[in-house]
Order: sequence, then structure tokens, then C-alpha cells
Amino acid sequence: MLELIEIAPKVLGLRIIGKIREEDMKNVISACLEKMKTEERIAVYVEVLEMGGITFDALIEDLKFALPNLKRFSKKAVVSDSKWHEPLIKIGDKLFPSIEVRHFSPEQQEEALNWVKE
Repeated sequence: MLELIEIAPKVLGLRIIGKIREEDMKNVISACLEKMKTEERIAVYVEVLEMGGITFDALIEDLKFALPNLKRFSKKAVVSDSKWHEPLIKIGDKLFPSIEVRHFSPEQQEEALNWVKE
């Protein structure tokens, strides 16, 4: 499940709890489009409480939206106690240099929020 978190006008806040489904992704895309009406570029803040994977349909929705809009995203903060995604962040930095991505531990949550709002 993806839960929306209100953070700031130029920040899309998300909390992941379990499996991400197509309906979750559609809700996130809708919220993202709303922010993009008033902000040229937005940042993304993600808290990963429990990662249960993503359905194929949700992944397709994500890619259909994200790929054409990559330059509309400035940075992404990922808050998680797991480090499994750090290699993915390094790969993403090479593939998508226009988006700065940083990992933060749960103890660094305040730092992550401050960074993503800059």
C-alpha cells in the first residue's frame, strides 16, 4: 500500500506499507499531477515501513508516468532501515542524473525532510 503524506507544496510524500498495487499507483500519480500544476519540478519523500513488492500493473503505471516526466523530478529521499536499495540508488544516479537520490535511516528522518524541502 502507498499512503500519501502531506509535506510541502513541492514535495510528494509517500509511505510504503506492504505491497504496492495499481490503484495505489494511480492515486500517487493523481497527487503528483496536482503538484505539477503549480510546481515546475517536485521532490519525492518516501518512508519505507514494509516493502512487500509491487504488482506488475502498478509497475507499468509507474513507468508510463515516470519516464516521460523524469525531468519534472528534482530529488528523492528514501527513509528506510534497510540498505537493500542502496545499490539501486547508485545505478539510478547513473541512469537518471537529473534526479538526486539519497538514503536516510529512520533516525535521520528529520534530516531527510529538511533535505527534500530545499
